[in-house]
Amino acid sequence: MIFSREFVFSVIRKYCELTIRPHLEQLDRVPMKGPYIIAGNHVNTMDGLVMFTYIQPRPLTTLSKEENFTNPLKRIVSEAWGAIPIKRGAVDNTAMNLALEALKEGKMLAIMPEGTRSHDGIMQQGKPGILPLAVKSGVPIVPVAFHGHENFWKNVLSFQKTDFFLEIGQPFVIKATMRDLDREKRQIITDEVMYRIAVLLPEKYRGYYSDLSKASTNYLEFTTFPES
Repeated sequence: MIFSREFVFSVIRKYCELTIRPHLEQLDRVPMKGPYIIAGNHVNTMDGLVMFTYIQPRPLTTLSKEENFTNPLKRIVSEAWGAIPIKRGAVDNTAMNLALEALKEGKMLAIMPEGTRSHDGIMQQGKPGILPLAVKSGVPIVPVAFHGHENFWKNVLSFQKTDFFLEIGQPFVIKATMRDLDREKRQIITDEVMYRIAVLLPEKYRGYYSDLSKASTNYLEFTTFPES
């Protein structure tokens, strides 16, 4: 790495301090040690920048598309995060095994099940890629909701700070085996996970998951964070 991890994080933190008003009180609920899978909605680039910057010194990594490692700036940030490169549109067993190993080492793994940024903050349907990791590892999933910063780039151009909110939900584990994950059940379970994120958001951002009466928890077993 050209720059040290500490230097990269200090630059990103300064950038955040200049551009956002962080409302991150609930982040203190997350224990200092893992392993956990952090599942969040994906609004824009600031989700990852804020999460990785302010969750420190908790050990957090993520899966990052391979293309990010060919862009000089994105590569610097991805390497500082210890991100795991993953091929898009294919089953990448190497990336999956590295992610499982990170969880075994007690790290937290951040995943955005929507798979792409919404830009407007409105939730899209989640993709089931999170499930094999959750089922194979048995690690609790922590639902995280980001909101309020969909106009971040517009505000930056107007030299205005943006309010950035982060909400933390109750952790849970997936009550299923790999044999249970046929195509239909994969999406059912994924939607159950996504509803746990949706309930943390103001109604206007829930999008595909707006109708909370459809939220089920048949495959979820709720747990609690250990006391500090």
